Amino acid sequence: MIMSQGAIPLNPRARRGHESSVTEVAKAAGVSIATVSRVINRPEVVSAATRERVLAAMEHLQFSVNPAASALRRGHGNMITVLAASLSQPWYTKLMRALELEIDARGFTMMQVDLQHDPAVLQRMLQTNGRQLSTGLVLATGDLLTDRATFDAIRSVHETHPLVVIGQHIEDATWPTVRFTDEEWAYRATKEMLESSETVAFLGRLGGSYLASERLAGYRRAMQEVGVSDEGLVWRIGDRGYQTGLVEVLARIEAGELPEAIFAINDELALGASRALLTAGYRIPEDVAVMGFGNTEFLDYVTPTLSSVDGSAADAARVAIEALWAQLDGEAYDPLTVLERRIVHRESTRHPESSRTTPYPHAKERT
Repeated sequence: MIMSQGAIPLNPRARRGHESSVTEVAKAAGVSIATVSRVINRPEVVSAATRERVLAAMEHLQFSVNPAASALRRGHGNMITVLAASLSQPWYTKLMRALELEIDARGFTMMQVDLQHDPAVLQRMLQTNGRQLSTGLVLATGDLLTDRATFDAIRSVHETHPLVVIGQHIEDATWPTVRFTDEEWAYRATKEMLESSETVAFLGRLGGSYLASERLAGYRRAMQEVGVSDEGLVWRIGDRGYQTGLVEVLARIEAGELPEAIFAINDELALGASRALLTAGYRIPEDVAVMGFGNTEFLDYVTPTLSSVDGSAADAARVAIEALWAQLDGEAYDPLTVLERRIVHRESTRHPESSRTTPYPHAKERT
């Protein structure tokens, strides 16, 4: 499910009058957006018949090329830069693939930058792109962007180039944002685990992370609603990796502080927690249930399979690139789009659907 605020034109790239867009031309000509882009920028690579059909659609729709956008495209090689919080995290790898499909479909290429969760790298990349940017910029991160230096750097880039942020909405932002309902679905996941567990630990209190704070807020809302104290159950971590989940849970086992369920802020921590439990001889979910966040692609192929809160990377990429292209074409765009999540039940939790989930839907029984 997608919830958007009403589309409004935001200067300086607001759509004027009733100009047609590249999308409308592509639809009228029966071709892809990428083909229209090639007709505009590299007509020699398009067949004569297709080129004439696109040109006729342009004339019929009174389409005129946005000079600023066209100049950006020619001057910077049809390149979209994507800044990702961490390319070592499976969720961002999945999102990068989805973004690349959307960008490639429009005849552009994508350059990936790994921010490594380092604010200094983000600042440097924003400053670099402010001076010599590709056509547009996508910033995908759950790290906090609210400090003044970072906010001003993003705003400075957006004053001259199309820009979209995926992950968090900042008050007073003038750029379009795509985010998920993390607080709500952390609440629902915790509430569900509390139906079969008296104690649920939160694995992932992490400074400097917007997404971790949203998920913690949802966890705490669920705990408070059922009247369960979270004292001693909110586990602080230093990073987001598999090893951290393993070490943290082994330490809790050693201290005799193991809860009946563990809710982790990402799948990597959840998988590390699961390995710790299995190594120590605990059964999942009979002794301890485990749920992750992100629904990365290999969760059906671990033992036990891991339940996780899902969010569509394809939807996030599509909405983000549509907003980026709206800016390129001088059209109105939604300042904020909120995407819903869902829980994917697998073997690691005690939900009734979990026992019916199989990672091998096409497997045949042996005879």
